[in-house]
Parts: sequence; C-alpha cells; structure tokens
Amino acid sequence: MRLLNCLCLWVAVGATISPSPAGEFVPDGTDATRRVLWSFAWVSDMHINASNLEYTTGALRYIDGELKPHFVLLTGDNNAHPAPQLNRDAGETIGLRRQRFLKAFLEEHLNTPYVIIPGDNWPQEFDKVFGPKQYSFDFGGLHFLLLAPDRILSGPGREGLSVFDPATWDWIEQDLERSRGRPTIVAIHEPVFPPTFLDAPRLRRLLARYPDVVAVLQGHLHMDLQLRADGKTYLVAPSLERPPRPGMKLVDVHPTSLVVRTILHNAPDDRFEMQDRLQHIAIPPALRGALAAPAHPGFTMDNYDAIPARPLAEDPSLESRAGELLGNAARSLLPTKLERPQ
Repeated sequence: MRLLNCLCLWVAVGATISPSPAGEFVPDGTDATRRVLWSFAWVSDMHINASNLEYTTGALRYIDGELKPHFVLLTGDNNAHPAPQLNRDAGETIGLRRQRFLKAFLEEHLNTPYVIIPGDNWPQEFDKVFGPKQYSFDFGGLHFLLLAPDRILSGPGREGLSVFDPATWDWIEQDLERSRGRPTIVAIHEPVFPPTFLDAPRLRRLLARYPDVVAVLQGHLHMDLQLRADGKTYLVAPSLERPPRPGMKLVDVHPTSLVVRTILHNAPDDRFEMQDRLQHIAIPPALRGALAAPAHPGFTMDNYDAIPARPLAEDPSLESRAGELLGNAARSLLPTKLERPQ
C-alpha cells in the first residue's frame, strides 16, 4: 500500500481534523504585530519539469521581490528536469544531470541564499552537486538540523522505504546535545509525524527527548497540515507545484515566537497571495534569549556541521520491512490534534 494511502487511513480512522478559522490559525497571535527579527521562506515539492519552468521562475521572483527573506529553505522533491549531457562521451547519469540543472536554475533565478535537502523523488547524485544532505547550522539564534536518509529502496509502490545509517543516528543525537539551549528547527522531506518512512517513529522518539526542538518542517504529502505532539509543532508544507492550491510558507522570527504565514498561488490571476491565517509556534521562555536579529547583513551558516557528502544507497533488503509502514501509522493513533487549513 502506498504511504499516502496509509496516511488517509490513519486520518480516517482516528485523527481529529480541525478546519482553520478565518484569520488566526492559532488563537495566540501576540507576536504577530511585533517587530520581526528576521525571516526565512520555506518551499517544498517544487517538482520542476519542462512544463512548469516559467511558473517556478515566477515563484522564485516573488520570493526575491516580495518576501525578501534572509534565506530560503527547500525541503525536497525538487527537480525532474535534466540538463543536457556535457558532451557525448561524458556518460553522465540522469540523476547528475537533474542536479546540475537544478543548481544552475536556482543560481539564475533565485538571488536569495538557499539551503536544500533532497526528497524521495529524484534524490540521486545530490551529493555530487550540492554536497552534504545532513547538516546543521545556527542563524539569528535558531539552530537548524537538516536531514535526509542514507538508504532507500526506490520504485513504484516503495514510497517510505528509507532509513538512516547508525553513524547518522549518532551524529543526529550529538548535534541535538550540542544545540541544547537554542531553539531548534528540524527540516526533513518525508514526515516524521504523521509517520511516512521506516525510521520516522524512532526519529520522533529521539526528538521528543529534546524540548529545544520546537518545530519539525516537512514536505512530501502536498497538503498544508499542522500537528502538535511531544511539545512540538509538526508542519507539512503545501507543494509549490501541485494542486489544489500550490503554495509556500514564510516564517517570521519574533522575540518570543515563530509566526508562519501561508502564500498560495491564485491560478486565475497567475499570482501569489499572502493568506490571512497565521500559524504560531511559541518559543519556550528559557530559549527566547537566543533569538536576535542577525548581527551582519547577508546569510551565513554559523557553527556549521555536516556528515560528509556521500552517495545515496539503494538497499533491496528494505523490501522486507514494507509492512512496518502501515503498522507505524496505526501505532500513531494516539490523541493528536491535526489541523488542515482550508
């Protein structure tokens, strides 16, 4: 069973879905009118292909010209469009050509700095073009931990068959220990919660041990969702490219909270529009002192750390674990507040 079907079953059987009211997504919007220390844009599931190059260019232009964030976070399923072969004898894989096209496309059409991870679609050869896919850094008082799996089994019907290696688990825990005392955001493509990949429950248990982790930013599902569990906010971004309402997010960092704004594409007018609703992520009082406006102009990844770039491995043995995916979804049917904007 495909993972998205598992999620639908999970929602239908036991999750509570609450439509958002007009205006405030979360009633506590006290920071919404206060000064913004800095901001970052969040884009997921661009699904770039030959048919949407102009549309995606317009989205990047909107980020540069209207949102003006300090950087853009790209959370996977980025590009299916390959660059031409460098020459007839190059022997480049289509994966490498896709990553080359993506990097050149971003360099040409996005002036804002970006940080990026691969998704479950078209992740091959990411390391050869973009470098590490598991890394962390500090900016403006927030700690960012970006993650992607080490081993997958790709192909139709194998969605979610992805795991981390033991060394990566050690590095993740060490990073969380080093960042204690700083509000932390985890970014990953396949959601930790709701669980959509094999190692999701284990990662959720690990993150639950760290109250410094205030939010987990996720893609993959092409739905705008908000869940609260373990004292954290789990957000799923809408797809930038896929209907019914393609969009993106803007995260404003305030002195005591993160205010997440939603931007949706208005197809009839071919323009992006900021929505009225807000998602509010409170920063625990003990962690608020870390938040600050950037000391210098531009974007730098302070305290950068990473697992050295290495190829994504295909692991046929993961086929035998496919049954765990539905079990993970079923075991997550504990009282949980799941909200889907309308």
